[in-house]
Amino acid sequence: MISFGYNSVSDWRKGRDAGLSLQAVYSAQRAYMADNPTAEISAVTAAELSAYLPQGWTSLPVFVGLHGEVLILKYSVMPPVLLNGSSPYDPSSKGTDGLWDVGE
Repeated sequence: MISFGYNSVSDWRKGRDAGLSLQAVYSAQRAYMADNPTAEISAVTAAELSAYLPQGWTSLPVFVGLHGEVLILKYSVMPPVLLNGSSPYDPSSKGTDGLWDVGE
C-alpha cells in the first residue's frame, strides 16, 4: 500500500515538473513572438527559443515519461506539446490540468 502511494505521488511529481517545464517553453515562445511578430512559430529553431528560456536554462528541457520513455518536445506549435513517437503524450486525466501539458 505504501508503494502504491509513493508511485502515485512520484507520477504526479513527474507530471507537474513536465507541466512547469512546458509552461517555461510556452513563455519563451510568447516572448520570442513578441520580439519577432512576423515570425512563424513553426520556423523557430531550438537555439533561437533557448535564448528566451528562464535565467539559468541553457537549452530546451528533456522530458522522460512515466515508464522511462524519452519524449519529444514539439515546440513548433503553440502551446508546445510532448510526443511519444508521433502521438501526443499526456497520461493525466485532463488535457488542461498542468500535468504533462501547459494547463489552462
